[in-house]
Amino acid sequence: MAVPKKRTSYSRQRMRRSHDHIKIHPVGVCEKCGQNKFPHHMCLECGYYKGRKVIITKAERRTLRREKKEN
Repeated sequence: MAVPKKRTSYSRQRMRRSHDHIKIHPVGVCEKCGQNKFPHHMCLECGYYKGRKVIITKAERRTLRREKKEN
């Protein structure tokens, strides 16, 4: 069984893990609602991507459910 002969120093240990840091993602702004969003992703607030409606948001779902209950 392979066992290290010497203890790994703190400096060498940290150098090995230098790429494990948290990455900061670039942030863009949605053209429709002005909220922050990731580039090349749809806006989670309004559901638009490149000027097209892609998904129904939670707020829109709630209003649809209320309208169904009233009818």
